[in-house]
Amino acid sequence: MLSKPCDGEAKAFFVKMVGDYYRYISENAKGAKLEQVKEAALASYNDANAIELAACNPIKLGLALNFSVFHYEVMKNHSMACTLADKALQEALDKIDELEEDDFRDAKSIIELLKENLTLWREEEGAGENDVDDL
Repeated sequence: MLSKPCDGEAKAFFVKMVGDYYRYISENAKGAKLEQVKEAALASYNDANAIELAACNPIKLGLALNFSVFHYEVMKNHSMACTLADKALQEALDKIDELEEDDFRDAKSIIELLKENLTLWREEEGAGENDVDDL
């Protein structure tokens, strides 16, 4: 069987889904199994994050959203969660005006989720209101 090369977007989507799979398992895992699935999720998310995609690409934004949630909820690394979400958000907001209408709608919904998470996380950490502007 011949394997066909996979473009960056498809590969990022697949590897992100592997990370999501392990993140979901981690919600109920305990002990050594928990550590194993945390490591597998982290490795997959890092691999997906290393793939170059445009700042407003919905797969890149979805990865940032899920990877930041993973850091917040599973790894209990709230600082990294906020850093990942904020970086993706700022990069996307810098490019959002360059998008066509359909691409804008796709990106906007994920951007809103990133904003909501950042607001919630910063409030939980006692930072109060964040400085993320509305679209």
